[in-house]
Amino acid sequence: MAQRPIKRFVDVEIRKDAPRVSAAGFGILLVITPSDLLSTTRRVRRFTTPESVGDFFGLSSEEYKAADAFFYQDPFLEEQPEEIQFGRFVNDPIAALLECGDSPETDVDIWKAITDGEFAVTIDGGLVELTALDFSTATSLDDVATIIDTALGANGDCYYLVNRFNINSGTTGAASTITVLDTVAAPAGTDISGTGFLDGDAAKSVSNPGGSILSQGQIAETFATAISAIEDIQNDWYAMSGLAVFRDDTVTEDMADEIESRRKMFLIATNDANTVVLGSTSTFAYYLKNANYKRSATIYHDDATLYPDMSWMGQQLPKDIGSTNWAYKTLSGIAEGAESDIPTVDLTESQKDAALDVNSNVYTAALSAEFTYFGTMGGGKNPDKEGEFIDIIRDIDFLQARTEEGLLDLLLEKDIIPFTNAGITTIDNRLKSMLDQYGVKQGILVEGTVVTSFPKRSEVSQTDRDDRLLPDGTFTAELQGGINTVIVRGTVYI
Repeated sequence: MAQRPIKRFVDVEIRKDAPRVSAAGFGILLVITPSDLLSTTRRVRRFTTPESVGDFFGLSSEEYKAADAFFYQDPFLEEQPEEIQFGRFVNDPIAALLECGDSPETDVDIWKAITDGEFAVTIDGGLVELTALDFSTATSLDDVATIIDTALGANGDCYYLVNRFNINSGTTGAASTITVLDTVAAPAGTDISGTGFLDGDAAKSVSNPGGSILSQGQIAETFATAISAIEDIQNDWYAMSGLAVFRDDTVTEDMADEIESRRKMFLIATNDANTVVLGSTSTFAYYLKNANYKRSATIYHDDATLYPDMSWMGQQLPKDIGSTNWAYKTLSGIAEGAESDIPTVDLTESQKDAALDVNSNVYTAALSAEFTYFGTMGGGKNPDKEGEFIDIIRDIDFLQARTEEGLLDLLLEKDIIPFTNAGITTIDNRLKSMLDQYGVKQGILVEGTVVTSFPKRSEVSQTDRDDRLLPDGTFTAELQGGINTVIVRGTVYI
């Protein structure tokens, strides 16, 4: 994987039994989707409400179910989820797609007046001319799209989606291609290819940001290709999950493999009943534990139609870093506005032990309380492959990112930091300040345990001084951690 750009100037690593990986935002969830509605050119789409997700993907879509579980949380919580992103993964061959410009004619009455509409488009290398398009019976923009769709026949499809008319090829794979719209060779009617109608005759550009978007067909891609393409377009997210279609599939292992090499986290539900069978080695949870992955986690549920993973992250991701333990959390449901409740899973004690043995989280009940347990990743805590706590990973990632930013800010603020003991002290003081502000005060590090160290000028080699490199800066500190289990032994007497 390529070196992150900031390492050219500031190289910070914070370790707890495993290597450092790349940075990202800390409160935003990216959900992987295979939906053809999200083009490969866009790759990522951001939403701020479940309703907007429903408008785009449909109210019966898995994307909407996931967003519904994510957004609807206890209204008394101070921090509420503000954004969810969906990223496209091409897991099967897809058709070429033209998303016409964002300024089509939206007045249906104007469309109804057109009885001789026409335009041309090249699909799969062949010219397709549609003529004599009669929109007089249309009552909606969906009707307009349906009339075009019918005229396209086997050449492709047309549909209207969120202020754009979309046209795709009737074939899939690398040979599936499409162009922007054009006028027919021998005009005889009303050209509807461009501005004022379909707005599909000019591609998006710097001077035309609302123009048409072209995504050519392709074969299925690897997840490594997909995640790199997503990050190239939008990397402002920290947690990743996937729709139910990906659960307990080998591609989920590929997702975990990719996240392990990034400074991000991956959490997805599992419905594999073997997760709660002691000794099973066929489950996704076992895969994570066996690989000792510290950045991927799973939560077991026996209902494949629900999204406990999204509900859990919708509650936890908005909270301040250092302020929350992922264990002992009650998942939201209908009472909070969601369309579905997420009931606890009725597990025997031996089944709970089996799940925890492979570091899988569960949603369980005890003493009439419903809660997530144990709040861990699939591994990564130690060589024995115990699950590291999710909050610990997130805390360390946050502290590393803020420390990098603070030291880079110092380099930008100063005209020059002299390579003297006084200059080195300036850097040491900034590091102490960052660790205090974003470590101790944030609730990550224990006050009074932070110790920093840099070499004196005389201890730095001539080569490093010539290269203006201050090496061997270190710090040690204790993590605050949290309490997940309480043991009390008492004695009473008369």
